[in-house]
Amino acid sequence: MSELFEFAQEEEPSTNLPKKAWKILVIDDEESIHDITANALKSVVIDGRRLELINAMSAADAKIKLSEHDDIALALVDVIMETPTAGLDLVNYIRNDLNNHLIRLVIRTGQPDEVPERDIINQYDITDYKEKTELSVDKFYTVVRSSIRQYTHLKELETKYEDVYKQMTVHPLTKLPNRQKLNEHLDQVGTKNLVLINIDGFSAVNETQGFNIGDELLMQMGGFLYSMYGDEMNVFHLEGDTFALLCIDDLIDEQKLLNIQQDINQMSFLLGGIENRLSVTLGLAMHEEGNLIQKAEFALKEARTLGRNRVSKYSDDIKIIKTIQNNSKWTQRIREAIERNNIIAYYQPIFSIETGKVIKYECLVRMVYKEDIISPYKFLEAARNSGQLHNIFKIMFENACKKTREFSGQFTVNLTDQDLQEPGLLEFIDRTLRKYNVDPKQIGIEILEEKSIVNNVLIKERLEVLYEKGMSIIIDDFGAECSNFGQLISLPISVIKIDGMFIKDIVDNEKHRIIAEAIIGFATRLEIPTVAEFVHNKEVLDMVTSLGVTYSQGFYLGEPRPTLLK
Repeated sequence: MSELFEFAQEEEPSTNLPKKAWKILVIDDEESIHDITANALKSVVIDGRRLELINAMSAADAKIKLSEHDDIALALVDVIMETPTAGLDLVNYIRNDLNNHLIRLVIRTGQPDEVPERDIINQYDITDYKEKTELSVDKFYTVVRSSIRQYTHLKELETKYEDVYKQMTVHPLTKLPNRQKLNEHLDQVGTKNLVLINIDGFSAVNETQGFNIGDELLMQMGGFLYSMYGDEMNVFHLEGDTFALLCIDDLIDEQKLLNIQQDINQMSFLLGGIENRLSVTLGLAMHEEGNLIQKAEFALKEARTLGRNRVSKYSDDIKIIKTIQNNSKWTQRIREAIERNNIIAYYQPIFSIETGKVIKYECLVRMVYKEDIISPYKFLEAARNSGQLHNIFKIMFENACKKTREFSGQFTVNLTDQDLQEPGLLEFIDRTLRKYNVDPKQIGIEILEEKSIVNNVLIKERLEVLYEKGMSIIIDDFGAECSNFGQLISLPISVIKIDGMFIKDIVDNEKHRIIAEAIIGFATRLEIPTVAEFVHNKEVLDMVTSLGVTYSQGFYLGEPRPTLLK
């Protein structure tokens, strides 16, 4: 039984009122109360929407109505119905059994002495408590309007939360669950089986056919894996060219792994109008508990050492066990260091080749452990695997902002491709800049890549935002790992740091000198400044100077220190 009212109170009637009405559930075992409620609300429109009353004569009847309508904004609940506590039991049912914390609940009672207001408010999650006799038309309207406004606000917050959560847990390109969502699944109790799938030669597709084709390949691969295995396994797109299959109940043996590989090998992927066949490398962690992603990644790395189109299963190899144990040890140390403010910044000067003066400082992370200063090489991998890397970035960024009070030049902070996808990154940067009154031009962001970022839409958008604020975007370790010349065109790059492997032996290694010269020449034509790091003696400094590098950095010029140069 429901009634729909189409009149307006305090607001002019509109011929374009939305069809969807606010739903109000009226729960009372007295027919007269339903009539009084209907009469009191018969001409109410709130925020341009009508009211639809849904009537229930008992708590049991209300449960049925709640199962039929999942968008009820307000319930007016009588306490004493088929039992003395039927209404209060219903409130518990709504909040705890249905887990519905959006619907607003207003208790109405005709026997206030039997259900004292203070006791009800203290013990139950309700919006308001009213005696039936005190609800005049005006007061009734006020209660309903404020309750619906609360419901609207909570609904908006829920939607925002769902949007943020989706951004956090869904890959923006393939719309598959991402690494964070996989971690949530792995938190569940029980043994599990994880397969990592890496597309062989994916970077070559991007470089030879373009990033649009690369994106299309990833979307097709995601769709294929979901259609083939989505019914029996959870499918994830972790990042870049790596996908995952998680099976909780059934065991995946090596034969199943080979079958998955064969399914992919036989699939035709249409890229740019041309059919393509792919090879993939697979790593399996089977029937394991704890560190599952890390174990599967070790298996994947082992398969890659054998060549393309290979499979490998994790085994309790002593070397692997030691690596996992080492990461676990450092994970705990990092957590304690963050809690105790023992993650600190060292500052290495970067000199202008033209003037010979310090033009900026790079902020380098260190950990204090048992009065020793620990190099990041010992703990950064553990920080990445345990999800603590972004907390370290925040500490370093805040330290850089503080130091701008001592030096008018620029401070640069390392930021990984994972950090660039963290929810709230831009808000944190804005908030910290404001907190220390820092000109964004005084901060540079050095991008560290584990996966190529040029085809990641979210990362590119965020880099554009930071660049437009005035912050420098610096590609670190250029010429190695994931970096390529396509970045200089696709991303808003301010500075290039040439990978140290090409600089440290540039005097004696002709191939490295040729590579460094090519990078410097290309950057010069694009009017992008360059930094030579690992400058460890005068001969290297003279060589990079002769090649036309813009800035230099290294132990010969200045070691990282906890204080700035005087």
